[in-house]
Amino acid sequence: MRPLRPLFTALTWRRWTFLLLGGLLCAPAAVVVGFVGGTVQTFARSPLLAAALTFGVSLLLISGLGLLPVVRRLEGAVAAELLGAPAVVGDCARWPARLRAAVWFVAHLFFGALACVATVFAPPVFIYGMIRPILEGVAWWPSLIGVVLVPAFLYGIVFSGRIAAKVAEWALGPSAQERVEAAERRASVQVERTRLARELHDSVGHALSIVTVQSAAAERVLDRDPDFARQALKAIGDSARTALEDLDHVLGLLREEESARAPQRTLRDLDDLLAKTGLDIAVECEGDLDRLPSAVSREAYRIVQEGLTNVAKHAGRVPVELRLAARPGVLDLELCNPMGARTHGRDTGGRGLAGLSERVGVLAGRFSAGALDGRWRLSASIPLPKGTS
Repeated sequence: MRPLRPLFTALTWRRWTFLLLGGLLCAPAAVVVGFVGGTVQTFARSPLLAAALTFGVSLLLISGLGLLPVVRRLEGAVAAELLGAPAVVGDCARWPARLRAAVWFVAHLFFGALACVATVFAPPVFIYGMIRPILEGVAWWPSLIGVVLVPAFLYGIVFSGRIAAKVAEWALGPSAQERVEAAERRASVQVERTRLARELHDSVGHALSIVTVQSAAAERVLDRDPDFARQALKAIGDSARTALEDLDHVLGLLREEESARAPQRTLRDLDDLLAKTGLDIAVECEGDLDRLPSAVSREAYRIVQEGLTNVAKHAGRVPVELRLAARPGVLDLELCNPMGARTHGRDTGGRGLAGLSERVGVLAGRFSAGALDGRWRLSASIPLPKGTS
């Protein structure tokens, strides 16, 4: 029957076991009380004062033990396993959280002691009440009271466990500050995962596009221009190795490997990038690009990489014009190419241009990409700190 179902669930008796553990912890607590009582009696003149001092000092010592963060973590781990709550124990070292844990620890010991007493003495009292009328010929009504007390005791186990689980969430669970900090950590992780997804998209997508362009070119000229085909195959190998290095780097970051935290590519690696594309690229640089902040240089490299990937993917082997200008307070980047015979725009189902816009937006810059007079123009303007040019 449904009313009896809680009495036969494992969670109910796990919760009662949790209370009994509190009673077992009273054994060392009793040693503390005895030591304090023996010490106080040497100074107190009256038994009442000695009892009050013993109680106060013992409560202070036990509460002080509950203030320790390790006690909170241990209580939380046992509560999560036996009570079913809370699932996550906070690690907050602030005093409100520590005081709640101390109150919980003292209450666990006190009510655990009551649970132990009830568990030890209730069955013998009930059995004695049942057989006493038979052995001594007394009235049966005390036995009837025992019959009523047994269900009360069992359902007391059920409700005390439920109350303990609810209070544990308040006493041991994460505080409001911890929840905010956890949400911030999750948001930070999500931002980092988004950045890594962009890194993979830019690097691997660029490599695959270059491999496609170079392999097609090598196939067309393999018989009449073996040297060009050989260079194209070498560029394919270099692009594939670079993509694998980037893939290992990003996967290592996801696994939090220290060896994977290698420096990322910046505009210092631009020449190597341009050499692998197989495109006819006219480069115009203005200013000292080596003095750019690392974040700006890294994102500018990725913008150029994605732009060249789009050229190879959508326009083919067309001439490209790349202009980089590092002026006081701003870095201007522009990449232009003829449209070519294939589609070169936003409606391709990819995330390349959206990812570039996000990159530039993070740096408080401006980004645009679109067709103008039969040419595709990609431009970005990224502000620089004062003194950078």
